Amino acid sequence: MTGERQVRLRLGTREVSAPAEFGREVVKYAGITVQRVEDGDLVGQAWVPVGTTPTFADDEALIAEWHEALQWTHAPADV
Repeated sequence: MTGERQVRLRLGTREVSAPAEFGREVVKYAGITVQRVEDGDLVGQAWVPVGTTPTFADDEALIAEWHEALQWTHAPADV
C-alpha cells in the first residue's frame, strides 16, 4: 500500500421502501455520497441527503462531512 488517499463526491438518488396503506411505497430522494478511497479501494462513505431546494442545514451537513473526509486525506495511513 502506498497510502494514497482520495475523497470523491458523487451525486445520486436512493430509494427507501416503507409500509403504506395498501402495501409498500417507494420513496426516492437525492443526496451526495462522500467516499473515502485509499489506494483505489473504497474504505468508507457517508450519505448526505439533499432536497431539490437544498437548505442551509443541507449545505452545512455536506460541508461538515466533506471537511472530515479532507482531514482524513492528510492523516497518516491507519495501521
